[in-house]
Order: sequence, then structure tokens, then C-alpha cells
Amino acid sequence: MSKYQVPAVVGAVKILNELGGLGDEGATQSQLVGTTGLSKSTLHNLLSTLESSGFVRKDPDSRIYHLGPALIPLGSAASRQIKLVRSAMDRLEPLATREHLSFAVAQRIDQDQAQIIERFYPARDVQGGITVGSSYGPMAGARGKVLLAGMDRDRAKKLIKGRKLPAHTPATITSPESLLEDVDGVSRRGWAASKGELNENNAVAAPVWGPSGEIELIVLALGFASTFSDERIPVLGDLLRQVADEVMTDAGVPVRHA
Repeated sequence: MSKYQVPAVVGAVKILNELGGLGDEGATQSQLVGTTGLSKSTLHNLLSTLESSGFVRKDPDSRIYHLGPALIPLGSAASRQIKLVRSAMDRLEPLATREHLSFAVAQRIDQDQAQIIERFYPARDVQGGITVGSSYGPMAGARGKVLLAGMDRDRAKKLIKGRKLPAHTPATITSPESLLEDVDGVSRRGWAASKGELNENNAVAAPVWGPSGEIELIVLALGFASTFSDERIPVLGDLLRQVADEVMTDAGVPVRHA
């Protein structure tokens, strides 16, 4: 079942997409009625709202609409985000073969969730399958600990202590006090670890912070315990922390840890 979409927002997106495709040419209100399929009254109201917010502008002489200046900082932010993602991918891809582990990039899609957007496997013997599009919450091993470490501590504490912690495997941390202590360690180290806590794999993860001061991406490595031993965890954790710092530097984002 598809999620409900607000008609006014859908209409505004249609207008912005149409004007974006026209470039400097722009379009009149009548032309937009024909290309967007919106009624004249709906289009008029949406254009007035978008214009008052600076998302579109109207030439007073030709009455042609163009994209407005309020979109410029949004475009700059999107460009920085794309640069973060591209930089992370470029750095993780060769590590899969070098370290003989699986690596991935997850993007934070809201305060409590991150979604895998790309993964890289070693040339042979996949070390832990990762599905692009899979989402993970704050109780999902190393990825979850990164999300928790990026939150206000009171909120993280409330999340951890306000529910029965799920036991994904016999190794999952189900003690609220132990999980809080582990999350505090993430803030000190700059990376999180999971030793078979979510599934049979060991994993490490590190946050990539965006210009807003919130986590934008999570870079992670995982593999079977036979290949990804406990002794390798701090080494790979420090490696991912270095990768995350380099990604932020490339995108012009100040390096910071939780």
C-alpha cells in the first residue's frame, strides 16, 4: 500500500520540477496549467505561496515564472550531501578487496533510522550480505549504537531504558546499563562495534557528520567472526573513523566526533 501524499505538496513539487527542467526559459501560469495538469485556481494558489517563500520568482513584465533564490542554499546542501556520499563510496570500495570484508554506506533518513544506499563485497567469498535499501534503527548492532551516540544523551537513555531490548542473538546486549556504557564508548572512540549482536557477523561502524551538526552517513564494515576476529575490530574501527574524517574534510565539513 502506497503512503498518503499531501496533494498541495505534490502539486508544488510538480511546479518546481517543471520549472527546473525549463532552465532560464521559465513558464507562464497558463503554460504550467498545461504541463502540470493542475487546475488554474490550484496552480495560482501554489505559485503565490511558493513566490512568497522565495521558491519561485515572477518576472513582472513577462509574467514568466522561474525557480527562486530560496532554492540556492537547499541546492548547496544537497550538493554537499552528494559529495559526502561519493567520497565515502570511493574510499570504501577498494577496502572490500584489501580487507576481505564487506563494506557499506548507510544514510540517516530520520532521527532514529539509517538506510543502506551502497555496499561493496570482496572479490571472493562474500563476508556478510548487505541489502541496499535495508533500514536499521537504534537497536541494530553497531549501526544502532552510532545512531544512539549521535543523539542527545537523555533521549538515547530514554530510548534504551523505555523498552525491552530485543535479543537478536545470544550475544545481543540486553542490559540497558551495559548498552549505555557501550554507547558512551562510541562517543569516546568515534566508532561502534558489534560482536555477533545483530546476526552472525562482527561489525564496526563510524558516523559521518554533515554541516548541520547531525549524522548524515554511517560507514560500516562487517564479516564472519572467522575472518573478522575480535582483534581486528579496533583496527577496522580506527580505519573507518579515518575514512569518515577524510570524507568530511573532502566535503568541507568540520571534522567532529560524537
